[in-house]
Amino acid sequence: MVADPGQEAPARRRPPGTRHGHPIVVPSMIDTPAALTQRLIEAWGHVSAASDRTEADPLVRDCARRLLADPGGETAPLWTFGLVRMAGYLAWRPGPEAARSALDALLAVDRALREMPCTHISHPYEDTLKELLADEVWLAGPDLTSLAGPAPEGDTWRCPANVAGFARITADVLDPFTVGGLPERIPAAHTSSLNSLSSLLNGYPYGDPGEELSFQAGTLPRHPTKGVLAGYVVTLHASQWYAASGLITEQSVLDDMIAGLEAALPLLRDTACPHTAAEHPQPSGDPSGDARTGYFLRSPGGRAELRAWTAGEFLKRWLCHGFLHGLADEALGNLRYARDSLFGTRDDRLLDGTYLRPDGRLDIGALTHCFDEAEYDKSWEAENAVRWAARRYAATGDDSPRERLVLLLLVLWCAEAVELAPDVGEEIRDVLAGVRTASPDTACAHDEAHPPACPDFPAHLNHLYAPAEFTAPEEARGAEAWGCPRYLAGLAEDALDALA
Repeated sequence: MVADPGQEAPARRRPPGTRHGHPIVVPSMIDTPAALTQRLIEAWGHVSAASDRTEADPLVRDCARRLLADPGGETAPLWTFGLVRMAGYLAWRPGPEAARSALDALLAVDRALREMPCTHISHPYEDTLKELLADEVWLAGPDLTSLAGPAPEGDTWRCPANVAGFARITADVLDPFTVGGLPERIPAAHTSSLNSLSSLLNGYPYGDPGEELSFQAGTLPRHPTKGVLAGYVVTLHASQWYAASGLITEQSVLDDMIAGLEAALPLLRDTACPHTAAEHPQPSGDPSGDARTGYFLRSPGGRAELRAWTAGEFLKRWLCHGFLHGLADEALGNLRYARDSLFGTRDDRLLDGTYLRPDGRLDIGALTHCFDEAEYDKSWEAENAVRWAARRYAATGDDSPRERLVLLLLVLWCAEAVELAPDVGEEIRDVLAGVRTASPDTACAHDEAHPPACPDFPAHLNHLYAPAEFTAPEEARGAEAWGCPRYLAGLAEDALDALA
């Protein structure tokens, strides 16, 4: 269209969003330091054990970098508690660089602030130690937004001693026994649970033993810290003997403990063990004492208690995945075996691989060790072995007289020395009754040279069955003395009395 030359040309319009021909930039938000800090605080609050590394690691590294730049400065409380808030992620499976930088920053804060003067009588970190049931320091701490502004008068959260205390707690959660100086304050709930468990393991339970053991089995968090995982495994390993002893009458209790250990085992396979077996800690053999160690491993205050007894570098070996895997695997095998024995159909054929050698002969050392241990804390294992021995004795012909004699002696010994379950006693009663038939007036062909009244039974039977492999003990006797009908009849009489 051509404009009318006599008509005034219309004014040209400027494009929208321009002034004097230049674009107008309208910011949607003013990016002030306070706004940036608030966005960081909000982001930290979303970091947890379930976070993705690609999202969480940059936030951790940024916070640690800022803290390392001035660990004793005015903003140190904010960055310290930022790492505290993200400790749930850091205690699980962070990237190596994020984990290292966070720990370095926390230790730097402790060095910078620990000796600063302070007029406070107490600090929040000290009370926090009594509340950490599973190392969950990330649930403690102040409202982080309050740390971004000026400190109110008398603020104990930003006190250098408190900030250093939280730095030490968090460092100990991330890498137990790395830093000292924490008060020996154990969570009250741990003390209560430990008292109940210790009374049970000492044979004087406060309440229902099954409920107590099921409770212990259910204390493993989904994402446990190093200390909590170690403490859980050590505690269940200490408790296994009671569950497997036959004193528990509910299969569900053993099922709970088995399920707990089955959940723990996969968490113990991600780190190679740098130690020899001799370098690992050794459970004391006192179940209540070992359970106490397990509970102390679960909290910073408990670990501080352990540090008071032992050097930190050795204590770190309680956290070794190779060591813990061995404990968990042993306890799991024992509990599964006990469950099947106590509540299922006992299939003694499964024991052939344990008590027979590849050539079909007895592994006499394994058998006598099992029965010897039964006098202390493995009676359930002996119950299965005595059934196995009795059945093999009945099935073994006269062409293997030495094996039959040894199997019979094992049955007689166990029946008298170990408190057997009623069904096991009934099964071996016929064997004992048959042995008792010898007349007490029968003359001995070996001049009454019976074995000593209280022999070292394992050593004697080992030598009796395999004299070429085992050294003869003092007062050793031959097969004629051990197999004397009068001697065996006396053992059978004592065993039947014990079963009655």
